[in-house]
Amino acid sequence: MSHLNLAKLFALSTLSTLLIACGGGGGSSDNSGTSNPPATNTDLFTVKGKQWSITPSANSAYCYDIDTQAEISCTTTDWDLKFAMGTRTPLLFTNSGVSGSGNGGALYSPFDATWANLSKELDATQGGSLPAQAWSVDAYSNAFMDTSSGSNSFFEYDLFGDHRMSPNFKTFLVTTDSSAATAIGSYEKPVFAVQIYNYYQGTTSGYISIRYINTQLPHDVKTLTIDATQGWNYVDLITGTTSKNTTGQWQLAFNRYNVQLNQGIGSMVASQPAGFYSADGKPIIDKFKDSNAYVSTEADLKAAASTTNIKWGSNSITSILNPTFKGTYPQKLSYGWYNYYPTLSAAQADGLQAAHMLKANPEGATIIRGNKGNSYARLHLKEIQYADPNKSLTDTTWTFELDIQPNKS
Repeated sequence: MSHLNLAKLFALSTLSTLLIACGGGGGSSDNSGTSNPPATNTDLFTVKGKQWSITPSANSAYCYDIDTQAEISCTTTDWDLKFAMGTRTPLLFTNSGVSGSGNGGALYSPFDATWANLSKELDATQGGSLPAQAWSVDAYSNAFMDTSSGSNSFFEYDLFGDHRMSPNFKTFLVTTDSSAATAIGSYEKPVFAVQIYNYYQGTTSGYISIRYINTQLPHDVKTLTIDATQGWNYVDLITGTTSKNTTGQWQLAFNRYNVQLNQGIGSMVASQPAGFYSADGKPIIDKFKDSNAYVSTEADLKAAASTTNIKWGSNSITSILNPTFKGTYPQKLSYGWYNYYPTLSAAQADGLQAAHMLKANPEGATIIRGNKGNSYARLHLKEIQYADPNKSLTDTTWTFELDIQPNKS
């Protein structure tokens, strides 16, 4: 687990305790007797009950600005919440991370907070005591990144109490032709096996060292160090070069411990070398200490050329606002913000008139931070209305309710 994920879990558990124990006001103590910083007794959510309604077209995006309490164009930099409609259901994003240039973020998945509890909160920042790491930002999801958290999957953090990243030598396959389900490519469209084995240049972090092979030539192992300390650095495995220019030929890009794929590039995990993790997924410290790990795991890199059951994944964007659904077909499936009813009987049990309909879950909620990092909103999906309540394939109107904590200045 990365240090960002650890910090986020700690911060969110702290906030949850405050909400449950004291409703957002006053101070509280944890089980160890350590006092939490007192939260403000003044309600800073001064703009209440704002509603944003969208009647979306398929494959279109709509954006909201919490500072003006209005829908704005998603082509501007001032949006705070994006509603991206697919063919029938949406995804939500904040102006943060890889979704936008802003300093936004979200505190909760809709499964992890309720509107009833968040409505008791007086200050989204807990009087300034909430760590910056508590705000989850949108991140790329691919084989190199943990799709559930947006954290990297190739390092472990602080295993030895020194706040350093330790490599697990996981082997990845990267293809330039994701239409071909093979671990060995061609001269024109090669497949590469990649291991990330270091994150430092001396004591300075952010220098990603990789070793890799063209799987047509498994014994020709090459190495490359990428300066990922300042923004994205783009890697061309074909020439073994890096560039800050996104318009050239590249397959992978690194920014600190974040990884993205170029368009048309596919990736997958080929293997995790043995001995690094226990059966329940916990790091085995002695293996991470092993000074021979770099040498012994080279065999895993070369063996990637023999990988079967090829399933290439592409770049996508993950947000805490889009959790994995819960439930089992043919019963209703919950997506946090709303429920989906695959059968008529499931729909009728919740008062709907047709199969494949959606119904808002008004209790699912979150708090988001605005793109400037100084205003906040708690929100929930209040209602989904159908133009014809007897037909699932008619226009829908989605209505969100927001309480807003404006910038103090």
